[in-house]
Amino acid sequence: MHTFEILTLIDITMTNVNRPNQGTQLEYDQNRNFITLRQCIELRSIVSYTEPPTAKKQEIKDLGFGTNYKGSHMVWSFKFSPDREGVYQDEAGNVSGKLLEDLNSVPIIKNLSETINIDKAMFDSINLATKNTIIKAHPGIT
Repeated sequence: MHTFEILTLIDITMTNVNRPNQGTQLEYDQNRNFITLRQCIELRSIVSYTEPPTAKKQEIKDLGFGTNYKGSHMVWSFKFSPDREGVYQDEAGNVSGKLLEDLNSVPIIKNLSETINIDKAMFDSINLATKNTIIKAHPGIT
């Protein structure tokens, strides 16, 4: 069974602020981005995870983000497992191919804690220049 890891330059901090009057506007919007991401990954499967997304500033040169992004930036990481094997596999055999399609162009809230300039407020998992979201599949990790 694969464990999937989403790396993104979009702020997906899980704050658990579900209503505007529960916390700050920033916390509310961060949580809305996380909920949007989770709903996208759950289009094909119920997922389980033990930790909320983590974030750290790091050099992104060799991570696979779009060529428009260089240097050190905040990168959010979210690891999860689907409820069954092969649920995101596309016709070409890419184990995360369908998930790449599901996430691409989904609207997000920008200008939160990101350190990149986002032209289009969306998860971008395909465009070689503006890709802000990467999916890694780790086989055999539970």
